[in-house]
Amino acid sequence: MTLTAERPTGQQPREERPAASPHRFRADVEGLRAVAVGLVLLDHVLGRPSGGFIGVDVFFVISGFLITGLLVRERERTGRISFRAFYVRRARRLLPAAVATLAATSLAAWLLFLGGRLQETLTDAAWALAFGANVHFAQQGTDYFQQTAAPSPVQHFWSLAVEEQFYLVWPLLILLVVAVAGRGRSARPLLAVAFLAVVAASFLWSVHASAVSPTTAYFSTFTRAWELGAGALVAVTATQLRRLPGVLRAALAWAGLLGVLASAAVITSADPFPGSVAALPVLSAVLLVAFGDAPGGPGTRWVLGSAPARFLGRISYSLYLWHWPVVVLTAAVLGAGTPTTAVVAIVVSLVLATVSYAAIEQPVLHSGWLLPGGRPPGPQHRAAAVRRRGRLVAAATASVLVVGGAGLTVAFPPGRLDAQAVAAAGAAAQAATEGDPLTRELRASAALVAWPADLQPALDELPGYLEEQWSGGCFDVGDWNADRCVFGDPGAPHSAVLLGDSVAGAWLPALRAAVEPQGWSIRTLTMGQCPNVDAVTLYQGRPFTECAEHREWALDLIDRTRPELVVLSHTYDTRLADPDADKAAVWEQGMTSVVQRVQRSGARVVVLTGPPSGANLQTCATTVSTPADCVQEPPRRFLQQVAVEEDVAEATGATFVDPERWFCVDDLCPAVVGSTPVYADGLHMTAEYAERIAPEVGAAVLGTA
Repeated sequence: MTLTAERPTGQQPREERPAASPHRFRADVEGLRAVAVGLVLLDHVLGRPSGGFIGVDVFFVISGFLITGLLVRERERTGRISFRAFYVRRARRLLPAAVATLAATSLAAWLLFLGGRLQETLTDAAWALAFGANVHFAQQGTDYFQQTAAPSPVQHFWSLAVEEQFYLVWPLLILLVVAVAGRGRSARPLLAVAFLAVVAASFLWSVHASAVSPTTAYFSTFTRAWELGAGALVAVTATQLRRLPGVLRAALAWAGLLGVLASAAVITSADPFPGSVAALPVLSAVLLVAFGDAPGGPGTRWVLGSAPARFLGRISYSLYLWHWPVVVLTAAVLGAGTPTTAVVAIVVSLVLATVSYAAIEQPVLHSGWLLPGGRPPGPQHRAAAVRRRGRLVAAATASVLVVGGAGLTVAFPPGRLDAQAVAAAGAAAQAATEGDPLTRELRASAALVAWPADLQPALDELPGYLEEQWSGGCFDVGDWNADRCVFGDPGAPHSAVLLGDSVAGAWLPALRAAVEPQGWSIRTLTMGQCPNVDAVTLYQGRPFTECAEHREWALDLIDRTRPELVVLSHTYDTRLADPDADKAAVWEQGMTSVVQRVQRSGARVVVLTGPPSGANLQTCATTVSTPADCVQEPPRRFLQQVAVEEDVAEATGATFVDPERWFCVDDLCPAVVGSTPVYADGLHMTAEYAERIAPEVGAAVLGTA
């Protein structure tokens, strides 16, 4: 992402130069980069503002404006566009800091992450280095089982990939339009028409794709091209735009700033994005880029032109690169969502960005790397001073890291156990003599101070565990596979059905182990993200109409096959299409309708609340954590679900099963019980743990407890 200032390399021909040159260095644009990166940083660290991610869209507009302006002015000045010089400039500006970030992140992952997540991070880094991260993460985002996986510390490189893919084509388009315009004529009017056509086509596609496949659309270069093109339109119409009255230009610029800030406040991750929703931040950024330097506008010294804003804007490229790895890694070490983690993440990100700017970005830009003859641009004394300052900053940073690392090693030698942890383990061992076997094991596991060596599945296996578990094809069930998704003896005297989403499907190993030996067959009719609620829900930001169709098909099949028992289960995390609805009321009413529909078939209904969920071991388990660090309380979401579904069962006469006692004890829910990880991703049970609690599940479901 082009977050550093692009300074003009020459002047326009005299006859085309306006009185106030539109391509002079723009301090307000530098300040606008500060606003954009600040929104992204706050969103990623604090989760507020909810739409802080629109800072990326602001960057796209800035990039289109700066890069297109350079290309067009180069052609007007020299009569040609040097593709070699263009891509050399891109490489000099982007690669050094990006490569340093990827290398440092990979090293940190090697030190901190366990095998499975380490391998994923290295794979992600390879895609990022090849500027293909957007394609890679779009593929992962459309994979249901990747949606609850540990966040990649290099996922933010998708936006750099979008830009570089865009700029593989954009100079060619400019060259083609210029050729059509012919020599001796200004190509700007024709360029404006061509850019407008690209913006319109890309925007329409963005609206369509965001409605059909929001995850793919979010990462797509085709759905983002209009944002860069909008900035390009400003670049080729700058002369005309500056002829507007100064008062009007200032008012439009202030409206743009308010629009950017309002976008961050009102847009949420639930909105189909980019699509039409992105129009507000993009058009607001266009107004700021077009008129931000107007007298009386927000480009003044006390707003975008202020020293703090300009400094943050100068380091914004490095800050964007470094902040997300810092957020992910500090959460892994200190725990996510705490004030301490947030403060540390912000401070470390700012420090690393400043060091990266001074010791990597600037020295490279003032060096002769990739330039003809290897000679640095600009005055030699200036380049030498920048390089000396960079070496000094790098040396000071290395010294701090060495001294700090040595101090931490002395203060916290490897293998030393915290005294409180040891005491907690002793207390847990004593308490583990009370209660039934599962309760005792839960209580002991809540205070484990070391990862068991015989974990099954191993922690390294968890990243790809769910795909493997569901490779048999009975995750999404329909007409095409319903007959294959019946387990147990086909001639068994008793038949059961499991209906719900993927969380329901995770109960299948427990139910099979419990009921098949007692003369039952069990059919699964699950569909990912499809709860047993007669209401419109969302999937990837769009109304999940396929879920309603699946539910109707499944209920009709139950009517026709007349099973003896139907087990309903799902997660309460699924979003309703109506964001203003009372979720508890809608859920209770919608589930009651489904239960009553099943009961008309003559089946006995069991409402089995989904597990309380817990720590995601793909994120929580590191080389510096212990199982005790991954213990959580039952989430409020789970307690709400229990209350709602107990009311549904009471109103309909269904059997209600609260599973909390199989996962938590004394309000503590360990992520590992004995030598078994409870969840593969914090939400879906491992098959091994489901089989571990099969006797308890079977007794509750069959009514023999």
